[in-house]
Amino acid sequence: MLPGPAAGDVQEADDEDQETVCSVAASSSLKFGPGEKIEWEITNNSAVDIHLDSAMILWPAANVRLLEIKREKDRIFDTEINGVSATLHAVDWLGDDENREIEAGDRTKMSFKFKKRLKDQQAYQIRLVFREGCSIDFPPPPEVLFSGDSDRQAQRSFITTQVGADQLHDAGIDGSDIGVAVIDTGIWADKGRAKYLREGLYGSERILAQYDAQAGKETSIRGNSDKNGHGSHVSSIIASSRYKRGEFNGIAPNVDLIAVRAFDADGRGSYADVIRALDWVVSHREQYNIRVVNQSFSAEPQSYYWDDPLNQAVMATWQAGIVVVASSGNKGPNPMTVGVPGNVPYIITVGAMIDNMTPNDPADDILASFSSAGPTVEGFVKPEVVAPGGHVRGLMNKASRLAMEHPLFHDGDGYYSMSGTSQSTAVVSGVAALILQADPSLSPDEVKCRIMSSSRPALDGSGHLAYSVFQQGAGMVNAYNAVYGSVASCANVGLDVDADLDGTAHFGGSANRDENGNYYIMGLDGYLWSDGYLWSDGYLWSDSLSETASVNTWVPQQ
Repeated sequence: MLPGPAAGDVQEADDEDQETVCSVAASSSLKFGPGEKIEWEITNNSAVDIHLDSAMILWPAANVRLLEIKREKDRIFDTEINGVSATLHAVDWLGDDENREIEAGDRTKMSFKFKKRLKDQQAYQIRLVFREGCSIDFPPPPEVLFSGDSDRQAQRSFITTQVGADQLHDAGIDGSDIGVAVIDTGIWADKGRAKYLREGLYGSERILAQYDAQAGKETSIRGNSDKNGHGSHVSSIIASSRYKRGEFNGIAPNVDLIAVRAFDADGRGSYADVIRALDWVVSHREQYNIRVVNQSFSAEPQSYYWDDPLNQAVMATWQAGIVVVASSGNKGPNPMTVGVPGNVPYIITVGAMIDNMTPNDPADDILASFSSAGPTVEGFVKPEVVAPGGHVRGLMNKASRLAMEHPLFHDGDGYYSMSGTSQSTAVVSGVAALILQADPSLSPDEVKCRIMSSSRPALDGSGHLAYSVFQQGAGMVNAYNAVYGSVASCANVGLDVDADLDGTAHFGGSANRDENGNYYIMGLDGYLWSDGYLWSDGYLWSDSLSETASVNTWVPQQ
């Protein structure tokens, strides 16, 4: 099954009969004081004891420094950190497991002490991850996510300007006549704000079909097939036709949508459901001109990419001429955390960046700590690119499960704020649709090449990579440069999807690990795991750093 975690992102897959053993909840507000600290109450709803494993904290610059973290009276971190963010792992914690343990059914208090006080709970983001597999987030409410957006009713998403898609819209490149299939929880298509999903730019119905993979049948294109909310949110990032203050909310606001429901109201679905969904998409690709498939979900790999039945269906979809875009997963920032189907070397796998709640100021954008990183076990660089994935505003029915369980993030008027690689994946699916409208003759490999070659890696103050290629891939996607780029034959070089599918050859990438545990690309220096903050323009992905450089071929023994 593919359960939806607390962060609101479809994220994991497992056997259908397996029960979730780790469950954690938290108060919907922070408490300030005494002193320069914030407190957050956590409850372990599991039947087992859980242990804090890692934490990501974002705070306002006015707080100056993070000084310490306590669980109840136990100090578990006391190293001063300058800046506005911290990502902490097991090696950073003080004490032993008992200091970071929450017993089954217990409630505990986490406190974060800073150099200076700032009483504004809406300015913080916290993510706690527990060793037993669950996590909990505190993002700010949606109405204060975007500085400078004084008109709350503007309900802007900002993503189109962040990736340069707004310039393409002005030139008439808006995804027209391109079909995008969204394999998810369904789509909100009945009334109210749903019209921005149901209708294209000129009021025409643009949901061409709905297929319920769990029921195995096509359903009405009207109504609301999405009882969860995730599928509608993802679809709106790709396609919302709402126009306000000179920009659309969706990356490709005039695409045709094909809604494929493979997950239920709880965000659960099986491998069989997703494979059935992909088979239907391939069978109907010509009828609906399906050129792109969005897969905003991730499961833990259980085998080599070529042995996984879901991945085989994904490769067959790519082979059929459809661009497949998948999320890297929300298991980061550690290496080798990319899930299925993001570990398929052929497809476009997407990680997430966050804008620190300043969408108009790229100088403080950072890699999202939850964004899963490569390499894959077969040695491929993943993700290929990153895109906006933090606090993204998208359409969602207020009666959906996610909106009702997390009302703090719904504005009551059809919009919900959500973070995850699901959201960044939808951005790149929209970009792929824009590329294909501009040049419908491009193959999936050429679309992937355009997207990678036009992306911008994050650099530090010295001009070096601020993040490893295994964290950011080619860098931040740029729609304008991708559409007007001319680089060709730079993706999937040395790979053969036909041979992969018929079992005559399989492939490995050029990533390796040295004696100190650092991951690197064989034959290249200076591309090791690293941290950093700034995104910078002016540096394009080098052709020699393609994730398919130095591909190894594994020929099965007869």
